Amino acid sequence: MADQSGSTGGAMGTQAPGGPGYGMQPPVGYGYPGGAPLPSGKATTSMVLGILGLVLIPIILPIIALCLGVSARRMADRGEGGGRGQATAGMVMGIIGCAFAALGFTVATIQAVAAV
Repeated sequence: MADQSGSTGGAMGTQAPGGPGYGMQPPVGYGYPGGAPLPSGKATTSMVLGILGLVLIPIILPIIALCLGVSARRMADRGEGGGRGQATAGMVMGIIGCAFAALGFTVATIQAVAAV
């Protein structure tokens, strides 16, 4: 029996089961598969050591940051962890830190030779 609104649901505002509504959840298996993986410890350490290598100790820390960055980026590419961007940042800062260290050694050597 149809009420005055023309719907057959009985009470006003009710919907048929399976109809569209705000409270419906998507079926199981749809949506995002679990989100992005978290950054690995190597990637984070590489980035932190790269920053510290540029600021504090420009000889040892950039080399460690570069090695850890390469390792963490390979892990991220294999899907064993996230943090590919952090690993890349650590690698870049490691390369820049090594270049600054090499430039510093070169300038110091030239000044030492010129002083003699």
